[in-house]
Amino acid sequence: MYQTKSTVFAKACGLTLALGVASTANAAFVVNGGSTQGLPIVDNSFNTEITGLGFDQMVSGGQLSVSQDGFIDFFYIGAESGFNNSFNAESSALSGNNKGFLTEHNEAFNFSGYAGFTLSVSANDIVNFNFTSDNAQALTPVDNFSASNLEGLGIYSNSQSGSLTQILLGYDDQIFNDDNDFEDMLVRAEFRPAQTTPVPLPAAVWLFGGGLTALAGFVRRPSRRH
Repeated sequence: MYQTKSTVFAKACGLTLALGVASTANAAFVVNGGSTQGLPIVDNSFNTEITGLGFDQMVSGGQLSVSQDGFIDFFYIGAESGFNNSFNAESSALSGNNKGFLTEHNEAFNFSGYAGFTLSVSANDIVNFNFTSDNAQALTPVDNFSASNLEGLGIYSNSQSGSLTQILLGYDDQIFNDDNDFEDMLVRAEFRPAQTTPVPLPAAVWLFGGGLTALAGFVRRPSRRH
C-alpha cells in the first residue's frame, strides 16, 4: 500500500487521515436487465464445477457494464460444443484500442484458464465483447456492446459475494431448440480497479507533522555531560 510521510507519521501518533482513496469494495461489473435464475442450469455439463466455485446464479439476456475505470482479465475455461466458437473483446474509443481473441480448443473445464488477455475499460463502459460460431445455424454474433442476440449470453455470478469482481460468461448457440445450457463456450472475466492515487495532504498537515517530528527529536536528544 502506498503511504506518504504524513500517513506514516499520523499512524505513529495515533491519528487518522482521510486520503480520499476510492473504495473498491462494491465497484466492478454491473449486469443490466435480463432474467435471473438459480443454478443448476438445464443440461449444463459443468454444473458441478461451477457451483463448487461459488457461482450460484445466472442472468440470461442481460447486458454487462463496469462501474469504474479498471482492467478486465479474460480467460477461456472450457466448452461443450461440436462447433468451433470464439470470443472477441475490445476497448471503447475512450479507453484505448486494445483487443483480444479467444478460441474454443481444449473443451475440459479449467477455471484457471487455457489462454487469456487483458482489456482496459472506463467507468460506465458497456463491455465490448461478442461470441461467434462457425456454424451457420448458430445464434451469432452474441454481442454485448450492441445488445444483439443477448438471449444467447449467460452471466454467472455469486449472489452472496456483495461485489461482482469475478464472473463467468457463457455462450448458448441455440441450435438445438434453445436448450439454455450456456456452455457452448465459457469465459472467465475478472475485474481489477485502476490504481488509485492518494490525494495530496494540506500544507497544514505537513507543518503539523514536521513540528512534532522536530519536537520528538528534541526530546530524544541525549544531554551532554560536562
